[in-house]
Amino acid sequence: MNALDCLEYIDAELIEEAGFAPPRRKRSWTGWAAAAACLCLLLGGGLWLRGREAAAPGVRKWSPSMSAADYFRDCGGGDEEPEVIVFASLAMPPWAVGLPIDGEREELEEAGVLPRVPDHPAQHFWAYYNGDGSLYKLSFWWMERPEDETGGYSDLRLTAAPKELHEVSDEIVITKDEAGNVIPPRVTVTERDGIRIVAEGGEHEAKTLTWQRSEVWYQLYASGTDGEERIVALLDWFWAHPLSLDRFREMAGECFTYSTRAEEPEAFREQIPDFAALGYTAESERVYLASRFGDGPREPVGFEGVYTRGETRIRWSLSLGADADAWEACLGRAGEITEDRLREALSEGGEVNIFFDLPCMATLRLEQGSAADAWEIVHSLAG
Repeated sequence: MNALDCLEYIDAELIEEAGFAPPRRKRSWTGWAAAAACLCLLLGGGLWLRGREAAAPGVRKWSPSMSAADYFRDCGGGDEEPEVIVFASLAMPPWAVGLPIDGEREELEEAGVLPRVPDHPAQHFWAYYNGDGSLYKLSFWWMERPEDETGGYSDLRLTAAPKELHEVSDEIVITKDEAGNVIPPRVTVTERDGIRIVAEGGEHEAKTLTWQRSEVWYQLYASGTDGEERIVALLDWFWAHPLSLDRFREMAGECFTYSTRAEEPEAFREQIPDFAALGYTAESERVYLASRFGDGPREPVGFEGVYTRGETRIRWSLSLGADADAWEACLGRAGEITEDRLREALSEGGEVNIFFDLPCMATLRLEQGSAADAWEIVHSLAG
């Protein structure tokens, strides 16, 4: 399931305008999710920061006298036509568990983890985790809403993650010039203390500042009603107070518990191959349980098992969440995968992803053994 294979699920005229010619294949209900993933990858660039930097006219050097507007100097709009928006319905979110942390705002401000934003009293703070309990991302959303609803609303948001996010988007925005050609986003790249900051948007429109510092990926967002000074003030604050992810990793203990397959025999029953029937011995089988949205009963959200047969060693993991990286490595459902395609994919990275209609994504990692061993496992699920 690669990017070009997915493009048939988006309006043909938009694809033609973007310069892609997708092959014709039989549709499946996961197409919308995969289409969103592939457009995110193709139109947004393989790597977000690197792709955006390539579109910039040059790199500006930061100085203390630099104004907020300078961060967005090369982002100015042209005479393009209104944006075309394509909506897609996702099969599953990129994360497995969401933990609301609105109640942590005062404590995080007191600890100097977050800035005080008193004119934005409403908030939407969430920590998102992968199916194995590892941190996926943090989202801190400060909101101001006038009581009379006549305008003046404001949204400020920080997204932070252990790695650059390649999220599947359910809203694809395409901008065209006067001739109707699709144009890439206009960005400004500024180098500050050896770190590159990518700016997009500008005055009177939604705007973002994105950068990678140490082991944290940051993206600040401000709505069109917020001036450039507002988002740059947040940038300066986080520049002086780098975010540590450690306390949020520890929060996983609040929503995750760990069990075994023997204790949870129904967990992912249809998505775990019958390794015993294939002659494998289970070294370990761990089931991750959590309440998906911070409350309610705990349910299986992830699984990891290690299986051996002679010298062959297979790691089989499952998660209810899948980001664009996972979709890019996905070969489709077990019954759609051919032995040749599996062998080719394993030669490229040693692991493959398989989609199940639960929905969930499985990862088969061949730690030791041959592609024939992996094919035997995948083929056993195809029936």
